[in-house]
Amino acid sequence: MIIVRYGEIAIKRGKRKEFEKKLVENILAALKRKGIGGRVKLVRGRILVDAPDDATDVIAKVPGVVSVSPAREMEYEEVPKYLKEALKGLNPKSFKVDTQRLDKGFLKTSLEVNREIGAFVVKEFGWKVDLENPELTIGIEIINGKAYVFFEKIKGVGGLPVGTQGKVIALLSGGIDSPVAAFLMLKRGAEVITLHFDQGTNARRVVERTVEILSEYSPKDIELIVENHFEILKPYVKVLSDINRREWTCVFCKVAMLRRAAEIAKEEGAFGIVTGDSLGQVASQTLANLYLETMSVRFPIYRPLIGFDKEEIVAIAKKIGTYQAFLEYPYCQCPFRPEKVVTGGKPEEFFSILDALEREGVV
Repeated sequence: MIIVRYGEIAIKRGKRKEFEKKLVENILAALKRKGIGGRVKLVRGRILVDAPDDATDVIAKVPGVVSVSPAREMEYEEVPKYLKEALKGLNPKSFKVDTQRLDKGFLKTSLEVNREIGAFVVKEFGWKVDLENPELTIGIEIINGKAYVFFEKIKGVGGLPVGTQGKVIALLSGGIDSPVAAFLMLKRGAEVITLHFDQGTNARRVVERTVEILSEYSPKDIELIVENHFEILKPYVKVLSDINRREWTCVFCKVAMLRRAAEIAKEEGAFGIVTGDSLGQVASQTLANLYLETMSVRFPIYRPLIGFDKEEIVAIAKKIGTYQAFLEYPYCQCPFRPEKVVTGGKPEEFFSILDALEREGVV
């Protein structure tokens, strides 16, 4: 038996049952994709999954799950006998018993259980009690009159169940940032469709691998849409060359991608575009240029990494597994990138260029 804990869902007044139901559906879908059978029971504040212990790693990646524990279900009176066998051969420097009594009809309090079971362990094994920093924690949860005993608590993703917040289109490169942005939107309950602008290198293979990794955090395989980067950008570059404004290429490259993403978002019924923008990281991500890019699209753009620094982003990428895929990303120099780029674009010049692009039918 696996105990699944959730947090934020429990405080969603009026939406709690809906979110709990969605989380159960997502857990079952995640297990099914891995070929793992299981039965799920929803009790107040917990989800009990009757599945093999190795299913814990799969369930821990489901957004909405705070933590999971492989546990054994038994009558409370059976706990000492179980511990006598389960702890045999162990020799921790210290231990503690940590009980949560979700069933308030159970006659003993959590403190009483801690003391009673702790005294048994001391008598049986002679181990030292350390309530602050124990080497071993014996977890007990009292649910519906039963005792669930466990020895580990695996941290989950947290957040909200995927599918409770609608769809978004996430721009996905082979770099570090955009996969993390997509993951954070999954964590907040959004269904993610990824969009990659292919430059004709091996980058697409890396992006496909990245989507596979991100799909581990989704109840279903994440869709990947691939567009030809050069075909979309060429008309913009031609006009910029004709009006002698090539230094604006990086900004309008972003505009081109965002505009195409907005078209796809409308087709897919998505509520916005997600980017991996981090303020000030590259030329197209200065505050001035982000303002201009946003104003040109007229469609919601979400930037979950806007206040993150590179170290913070890399840490998340390593944690979720997408950083390893990035290491395989082939270096490619965009043939359209000019020697000089605009880092703090002026609105009057930007909109003048936009007018020229409109006259040529590019936008």
